[in-house]
Amino acid sequence: MENTVSVIIGVVTEEKIKTADIVAGIMPISGVSQVWELTGAYDLMVLVKSHSVKQVNDTLEAIRACKGVTETSTYLVLESHQK
Repeated sequence: MENTVSVIIGVVTEEKIKTADIVAGIMPISGVSQVWELTGAYDLMVLVKSHSVKQVNDTLEAIRACKGVTETSTYLVLESHQK
């Protein structure tokens, strides 16, 4: 994707809601490219790719509105390196 804005969003979830159910709510959101379940400070990491900061913000707001999401932290990808 040329001229793509990419962000990684760390998500903290409610313990009483199954992670699979939260992921099922996040995956269909426009702009969501991938979701990882993790250990550590965040329960999920969500890769969002979009053509504008506005679209990224709309995606972030939709993720925050998902049942079971209690906290998010967003990281703008400045450059990507692959082996």
